[in-house]
Amino acid sequence: MTISATRIAAITRKELRDYRRNRFVIVTMSVVPIIFIIAPMIQILTISATVTSARLDERIGISLLYMLLIPAMVPAALAAYSVVGEREQGTLEPVLITPIRSEEFLLGKALAVLLPTLGIAYAIFGVFLACTALFAHAAVVSAVFEGPHLLTQLLFTPPLAGWSIWVGIAISTRSSDVRVAQQLGTLASLPPLGIAALMSFNVLTPSLWLAFAVAAGLLLVDGLGWRAVAVMFDRERLITGRRPDRATSLPDPARASQDEPAKGDPEMSATLIVTRQPNSGIELRRGRFDITVDGTSVGALDNHETVQTNLEPGHHTLRINAGRYTSRTRPFDVADGETVNFRCHGASIWPTYLASIVKPDLAISLKRG
Repeated sequence: MTISATRIAAITRKELRDYRRNRFVIVTMSVVPIIFIIAPMIQILTISATVTSARLDERIGISLLYMLLIPAMVPAALAAYSVVGEREQGTLEPVLITPIRSEEFLLGKALAVLLPTLGIAYAIFGVFLACTALFAHAAVVSAVFEGPHLLTQLLFTPPLAGWSIWVGIAISTRSSDVRVAQQLGTLASLPPLGIAALMSFNVLTPSLWLAFAVAAGLLLVDGLGWRAVAVMFDRERLITGRRPDRATSLPDPARASQDEPAKGDPEMSATLIVTRQPNSGIELRRGRFDITVDGTSVGALDNHETVQTNLEPGHHTLRINAGRYTSRTRPFDVADGETVNFRCHGASIWPTYLASIVKPDLAISLKRG
């Protein structure tokens, strides 16, 4: 089987471009690493000069284990989003109907997650070492900069990230919900950390040969993971297995003929179109949304759907409802023959989601245009 590097690179470039436009990805890649560097820095900088050797090894082991959580957890969330998230956005099918092989598609996706993960993980580790050298006690600095500790971090970061990526993509190809895929992917990414933890705490004596052997074993597992995920990757199911009305819920011709006013009817000559499309590709407030015009329900929306309805020219109000959670009421005017477009989506960041519990009209964003 010939693998095309050009096709893999094309998928990787596409994914990296999409990351720049996806707020969820930006937050994951920036906030999560910062969170994981705070605890190890506290561990290192609070070690006193009189601490025992055993206690020193324990504190350093905990700190370095936190460093390895970055290549384990950051790619897990991104990889779990890679297929099911794109499927929810409706952008997966155009790629899958091209001649690209499943193996090439998966490698492109994996590389797009791996490259920024390695950059972030090594950058954070560099910051950790620099702060340790500048602010920690001399005995702590000497212990942190021991060869086995550095070797564990440098060698284990790529295979740990690879394990998380392939587990996350495997879950993403079989899942139909982004949040479920990300939760399962994060949990499944943790087992290899057990070996790193044993080495960080000196339960297994770190050595050059042990580090290389374990890293080589993880790389072998990563290669097998790529092949296994390629076998699991069912293009036909991903293309045809989605809800038939996911792309659009515009009325079919039979229903449209019943809903459209008769020719010459001057009372229903304006059109309202409401589309449900999240900015970041993910909604925390999920479920079916009801569309209310002037206090009357005119339709309902699932994610990535569009509903069209006819209106009388004049002044109207629009609101989107999901049980007790709503959007703010939006007034608008529409002229004879005019089409008005609105776009809505559920809360996509946790602060807004939590605030909507107290103030329900923050739960759904509704904007014109």
